Amino acid sequence: MSTLTGHALNEADERYAVRAAAHAAEPSILRAAQRFAPYVSDLAVARVMLALERGTEIHRNSIGRWFAPIGHPLGRQVSTVIQEMIRTGLVRDYRQPSGEHVLIPAKTHLRVREELTAQHSLCLFAGEDLGPMRSRLVDQMDLVDCLECEALASGTAVRRL
Repeated sequence: MSTLTGHALNEADERYAVRAAAHAAEPSILRAAQRFAPYVSDLAVARVMLALERGTEIHRNSIGRWFAPIGHPLGRQVSTVIQEMIRTGLVRDYRQPSGEHVLIPAKTHLRVREELTAQHSLCLFAGEDLGPMRSRLVDQMDLVDCLECEALASGTAVRRL
């Protein structure tokens, strides 16, 4: 049984859930620009991230609003949450040559804790300490998809300046 939801989850679902919530942090350790707008919660962001991790295609219409597929548990209107996710760097809005927009989740990094409140990624990715950028941090190496974090953790990379 999962401690995250109180429901039985298989290993893959548990991994998705941890990665989907990897952005969550105590508001007290976030810069003002990193905090979500009052109408967007960590849970709402985690639900969208979980859908993206599981392969749900969220579509953008011609006026820039985002929509989940009809009948999807996210509901039809997820634009406000996605706009905050784009603003904070948790997803990227990639426009394909065909003109279609695709949301790409940010990489998941290995968490490094220096103090009780200070935490950052092992690779110190560009922009991590600037403006509204938020990072997706996990404590388990097998949940990381940042190649630089993987290389640094295994000792095969030289940290770039």
